[in-house]
Amino acid sequence: MKRIFILFLGIISMEANSQNEFAATSFYNEFNKIYADAQEGFVKNKGTKRISEYEELVDEHKAKWMLPLADSGKIVFPASGFPYVIYYFEPSKTRLKVDQRGAYLRDAVATAFDKPLYTISETKIINNFPYTDTWFFTEQGEFRKTFAIFRQTIYNNNGKFYLSFQIRGKKPL
Repeated sequence: MKRIFILFLGIISMEANSQNEFAATSFYNEFNKIYADAQEGFVKNKGTKRISEYEELVDEHKAKWMLPLADSGKIVFPASGFPYVIYYFEPSKTRLKVDQRGAYLRDAVATAFDKPLYTISETKIINNFPYTDTWFFTEQGEFRKTFAIFRQTIYNNNGKFYLSFQIRGKKPL
């Protein structure tokens, strides 16, 4: 009987671990609020100025609003191109764990956006580690990365794997 109970707890534990941590109303609401502000040029989400190592190329600000489960975020106004907010999530020593979180994040974004999204992914090997970008488009067949509205990146830095997510915006009015 004890073995069956332990097996039952193990199955419940596996089931609980496989749930999408991003699939929540709070994520969807915050995502949509941030996306709406991105379309206005990040007027409301733009926080205090940050010092950037690339001052001549970008203007960086803290993000006032965080995506649920993100560790940090910043808004970047490039000298040329469109502004974007980028969020960083807790790193892991295993790529598999970050890949799974990335899949959950993609699913949650698709649900929150509530319109068809099309993705293109590209993986490169950098310093013997995979570096994966996934670009999200609203038009099927689009492949020009500059037309992506979202970008998700999984990369390795100093032995840990990281997940980041960008929401691209429009120039402030």
